[in-house]
Amino acid sequence: MGRSTRTLRVALAAASLSAAATLSAQNAPAPVSRADLAWRYLLMDANYATADSAGRLSDSTRAALNRIFDRSTLSFFGGRFTMTAAMMDTAITMASPSYRYERRVLPAAVMIDRRPARAVREGLTARLSRLDSAGPLAQAIVSAKARAALLVDTVSAERSAEFLTEPAALAKAVGAEVAALEKGRNPYAKAVGDLWRTYRGANGSLVPLRVIAPRAAATQPVGVLIALHGAGGDENMFASGYGQGIAARLARENDLLFVSLATTPFMTSAVQFDSLMAVLGRDYQLDASRVYVIGHSMGAGAAARLAQERPQALAAVVCLAGGAPVTVAGAPPVLFIGAQLDPIIPAARVKAAAAATPTGSYEERANEGHTLMVRGGVLRGVPWMVLKRRLPSSP
Repeated sequence: MGRSTRTLRVALAAASLSAAATLSAQNAPAPVSRADLAWRYLLMDANYATADSAGRLSDSTRAALNRIFDRSTLSFFGGRFTMTAAMMDTAITMASPSYRYERRVLPAAVMIDRRPARAVREGLTARLSRLDSAGPLAQAIVSAKARAALLVDTVSAERSAEFLTEPAALAKAVGAEVAALEKGRNPYAKAVGDLWRTYRGANGSLVPLRVIAPRAAATQPVGVLIALHGAGGDENMFASGYGQGIAARLARENDLLFVSLATTPFMTSAVQFDSLMAVLGRDYQLDASRVYVIGHSMGAGAAARLAQERPQALAAVVCLAGGAPVTVAGAPPVLFIGAQLDPIIPAARVKAAAAATPTGSYEERANEGHTLMVRGGVLRGVPWMVLKRRLPSSP
């Protein structure tokens, strides 16, 4: 066999290997995104809630499912998204044996009324730029700009505010909001329903939040339930997850303004709380005797901090799978709820925080772990909170 023949065979072999590698890459599953994990979490959340409500979870199944899901949480914290997805699939299948994950394809060329979403956004932003951003409508303009910014041609798989949004409906709503602002009116004042927005907080930081207002908010003073998510979550966790948004439903049933925020800005300073309450106070009539905070994990730590630093402003606080001692004089009542199987913040640690809190009490969720305990914790904690009222301070 001559050199040319050997060279040809080597070249053909190399080409075959290259083609095989290309085909393998084409057939390989796409990397797991935050959106993939979010959809899985919402499926897990829904299936767990359904099975729990129907009494289909034995103690052993509940415990096994919680342990697997908590391992997926630890994997998520470690950035191992593929492993996280596989563990979540296993957990979901335990709750719903017929489950099969079907990946949702996010829009890559969003059109709104035959126009690219980008063009719609730019038009709205241009109109907003002509308004007085330092006047009494400053916070409303901040919200309108942030909402307009969600109108993108390619939806991000890493930002839930984008992939949970319906672009056409959002564009119509923001258009109406901008028109109101142009007439000198605050479109968010006494607004009823579910609204994603932002506000400018301490040090100029932009804080995203979901505000879900009951009908009563349009005509009368309402209390406030502030919800602070755990690490790795965002402002949509308590509003859409953690028991299919059960906290928002309970808030609505009790005529409370439900406010689910990004937790991180609240970890270092209670001044963010002051900014938030000022914004809410401009938009709604608030019942200052009924301001409550509930937090999970990292959010429980932030909730405890608020109780420590703003005790006179809060009627009650619930810390789920986390928290810290609240020792300040005049502190509100604080209910700490731990989870028996929690490997992230062990129940003993939560119980110790409760024991060190003069106004604290402690309960524990049996056969549950760090994340899936939240639904049961909310069902217990919110009814407990709404029985409390903050008495006016003595002059």
